[in-house]
Amino acid sequence: MASPKLYLAPLDGLRFLAFAMVFFFHFSAGPAYPTVNMLQGQGWVGVEVFFTLSAFLLFSLFEQEQLNAGRISISLFYTRRLLRVYPLMMVFSIAMLLLYGTANSSAYGWLLSLASFVGNFVYWFPEKAMSVPNTGHLWTLSYEFQIYLILPLLFLAYRTVGKRAFVTALLCALPICLLGRAGFALSGISIQPIYVTPLLRPESTIAGLLIALGVTRGFPIWTVAAAFVCSAISLVALPDLHTATGSVFAFLTASLFAGSVLHLALYAKRIGIILRWAPLAYLGRISFGLYVFHLWAFVQGMSLLRKTSIPESYTTRWMAGMAFCIAVATISYYCLERPILRRKPRQQVNRAVRASLVPE
Repeated sequence: MASPKLYLAPLDGLRFLAFAMVFFFHFSAGPAYPTVNMLQGQGWVGVEVFFTLSAFLLFSLFEQEQLNAGRISISLFYTRRLLRVYPLMMVFSIAMLLLYGTANSSAYGWLLSLASFVGNFVYWFPEKAMSVPNTGHLWTLSYEFQIYLILPLLFLAYRTVGKRAFVTALLCALPICLLGRAGFALSGISIQPIYVTPLLRPESTIAGLLIALGVTRGFPIWTVAAAFVCSAISLVALPDLHTATGSVFAFLTASLFAGSVLHLALYAKRIGIILRWAPLAYLGRISFGLYVFHLWAFVQGMSLLRKTSIPESYTTRWMAGMAFCIAVATISYYCLERPILRRKPRQQVNRAVRASLVPE
């Protein structure tokens, strides 16, 4: 596999674009904007881009650590992941509970589920997650941590059996998961358990692993661009995620979208130049905070907007929410996240590769 330092510079910008899709998804335009609503309904795919990007980056780091040190440190990997995710996730969740209070005992169960990284399973029942305001979206962090639990084992399996056998095994998992989702759909079970359970919809993670292994590197840019366009159109035109058909097939389409976006960010020079743009890169560096705060930022941004003479509309509410989110995420990054990031134990990776893979 080629050295990751050769092609990772644009990925900070891609992180922000993935967040912007999620922000767009959650910030409802209302019935006055039917076209916006139609596009908004596909914003959930931003989470798929995050999953693909995460799998790609971490598998690439494993490969570089293996090359540099002759082995990977699983304990070091988990320590780093915990220090990156846990402090902000828990500080924010507890702050929301203290700020808004609750008479619902489910709130404490939800906090414990986040603390133990099983929040995605509790989110099978979304009303439980809503017991602590503005924290329901944090189920994705539990989902990702469960992927982290198996990622080092997958890398060790890849080193043991070789690239060809490993790629074959990944591809064989796809029809099995599709059949599993079909079983849920035919049983009349809602999309919720499928959506939040890694083993039922791992396509986006698999896409990231395949790209990290270099499987797509030789693909002509025009074919990947065509896949991006076709998948984007399909997400809008095909049955909705919440239908039986959509719950089975939408994740395949979403993974094609996320994988093609990542490939273009890595290998399409003009797109890479755009994603390297300094404001996008900065917003990508603070994207974890943006994601954690964004539901709360909607409310606070609109509250501040109403204290001004600016006319209230979808556009001004959107801008106020985004501005407030960026401001709070910036404070969080410099006052909480960055000091912790500086104390994280380092993998045995050369400085150039580390700088391009893990934003400080």
